[in-house]
Amino acid sequence: MDRSVVIVCLTFLMSYLVRSKWFKNLILNAKESGRTLPSVNVDTPGLQLTRHLPQHFNASEGCDLQSLTDVLQSLVSYRTYESGRNERLMARVKLLGEDSINTLNKVGYISKIAEVQNSISVNATVAESIVEYTLAQLHKSHNDEYRDEVARVEGQLAGGNTAIGPDTHRVNEALSHLCRDYNTLFNEREIQPIMKYIYGQMDGIDAVDSPQTLVVVPGSGTGYIPYAIAQQYTSAQVHSIELSGLMYLCNSYMLGRDTTERLSIRPFCQFYSGQENAVKQTQAYEINLDVEKPANLRSLWGNFLEYTPGTTRYDDIVVVTAYFIDTAANMLEYIAQIQSLRQYTTGKVHWINVGPLKYGTHPLVQFTVDELQQYIALQGWKHVDVSLDRNTESGYLTNPDSLYQGHYGLYKFHAVLE
Repeated sequence: MDRSVVIVCLTFLMSYLVRSKWFKNLILNAKESGRTLPSVNVDTPGLQLTRHLPQHFNASEGCDLQSLTDVLQSLVSYRTYESGRNERLMARVKLLGEDSINTLNKVGYISKIAEVQNSISVNATVAESIVEYTLAQLHKSHNDEYRDEVARVEGQLAGGNTAIGPDTHRVNEALSHLCRDYNTLFNEREIQPIMKYIYGQMDGIDAVDSPQTLVVVPGSGTGYIPYAIAQQYTSAQVHSIELSGLMYLCNSYMLGRDTTERLSIRPFCQFYSGQENAVKQTQAYEINLDVEKPANLRSLWGNFLEYTPGTTRYDDIVVVTAYFIDTAANMLEYIAQIQSLRQYTTGKVHWINVGPLKYGTHPLVQFTVDELQQYIALQGWKHVDVSLDRNTESGYLTNPDSLYQGHYGLYKFHAVLE
């Protein structure tokens, strides 16, 4: 056989193996066979423990049992971490003279710090409820094979362990997203304008409410947008994808918790700047939207760049991105991943986007609206609708009672790939 033919065949074979989920599982199992404590991955929905790759992802990084333990540790240590930060403010007051301290006491400054401490305790109660719920789900989902691993997780979290989790500083952000998604006032201000555009575009797609239509929502946060889509289009299949373990566990908790339990969160209590008074700074928001997981919704924990819908080929796939694509270190990867979903449909891929193009830290690409629109078109997408909303006050975890009001203009579009 000609040597060049052999090289081509070997190259093709290696290319196939590198992309093959079966091959990745084989390598994963081979690595684990030499470990004393083999790694365990978390397959979702349902927090199923497995030594294979999660069924909807081609990699398990960031969604294994150790990552889950780190997230739970972050939630558990929230009370200690944030209380310590707030207590440092009181320690600074004690550096002042007696007259100054007495005056601060008269104007209510010291009592405000104490009320913030109470507010942290209120928030910590919610964080700890999420931990309790998650551990209960973990017990339900695992079999005897993983009894020791689950016991180790519980042991690490129990016994007054004061270790600060790696994402403890982000717990308040995740709890604030619960307010944004599931408090009626927050939801009406910040989420419903987004849903209005999404529904308006989806309603124009033929047979969108069909079992052969897949709706993919990457970067779903605490999950209201995919939940609402699944409620609106009850026959369509909806996949909600979130990389942050904190956000994912908050979402899982909201969709599965006992709705008779009253929840309140004080999202702005530790924001000392720009406040009118202590009452508004420590205002509680009730989590008062009662939600229950729809049967057509699959909430997945993992990296969208590694996501695969599975073996089913759908008539159409609809990708909904809200405040998402500009969070990427490399936006081109996100666009390529969305485009790659074309192989899973016999019809079209629809992409509906709503967001401000507010870039994060060290992005490789920072498109303008015009540049992004042209780039997408060069990849074969046809724009069905484009809208620039500069005038609507689009808040994002915005405190309407503070002196600082942060709002975004939104770039909305609906593009189709045939």
